[in-house]
Amino acid sequence: MVKIRVGVVGCGAIGSEICKAIDSDKVDGRELGLGMELKFLIDKHPANIEGLCKSLTKTPDILKSDNTGLDKILNMVDLVIECASPAAVRTFILPALKKGKEVMILSVGALLCEPGLFEEIEGIAKEKGCKVHIPSGAVAGIDGLKSGAIGGIHAVELTTRKPPSGFEGNKYVKEQGIDLFSIKKEETLFMGHAKEAVKYFPENVNVAASLSIAGIGPEATKVKIVADPSAKKNVHEIAVKGEFGKLFVCVENVPSIANPKTSYLAALSAIATLKGISDPMRVGT
Repeated sequence: MVKIRVGVVGCGAIGSEICKAIDSDKVDGRELGLGMELKFLIDKHPANIEGLCKSLTKTPDILKSDNTGLDKILNMVDLVIECASPAAVRTFILPALKKGKEVMILSVGALLCEPGLFEEIEGIAKEKGCKVHIPSGAVAGIDGLKSGAIGGIHAVELTTRKPPSGFEGNKYVKEQGIDLFSIKKEETLFMGHAKEAVKYFPENVNVAASLSIAGIGPEATKVKIVADPSAKKNVHEIAVKGEFGKLFVCVENVPSIANPKTSYLAALSAIATLKGISDPMRVGT
């Protein structure tokens, strides 16, 4: 079987998990059967790549984060995975699509934050006949939401609850004068729609963007973000009402050890998406 050749942009917590899974074809000793080969890595932090490569059996090519040499190396891959930042979507995903490569986007918030980017990506993908994969991320229920949207949805609400440390360094929190370390009980940091949420919390709520795209759009999807010092896990609660009835999902995620701002399930979701690409049988909507 011919292996699917993969390039990965971003070697942080999630990117590293993805790369290790592709390299070993295993997660925690469990066989995946991906049939993929890691061809290149890109990260603006050399230490991330250096640390990751020590755990890989084969060292892929390393590219500069300013995309020098990208055009040439794109000819060597079939799939490009972005797990770096919203800015990386335009810098690396658009050139890959224009080359007719399949792509996976984890910084889903970029599709809402930058006007016209979603439509541009969708248009190029249609023109080139390639797929854009968006993993469900740190939540469950995306399949039910997509199905419900076919028959009509009236409301989608997302409540995200994380320990205060999960919001450290956030610009919006600083501008609002919120002292995360003085929070003694749960405190609402934000209430609004998904388009605002991904703008103010780009590193925390890619979930809101994914729900918006799968459901009724960013301005109709309501979001509440809560800092809770008693929370030991990252929690996402999704409530949906539609012609089909009601759907409620609560996911209590274990935070990534390497980055508490994200959830381990987000990395597993991306790996599961890779498995869906390579497997002949597909289960779920």
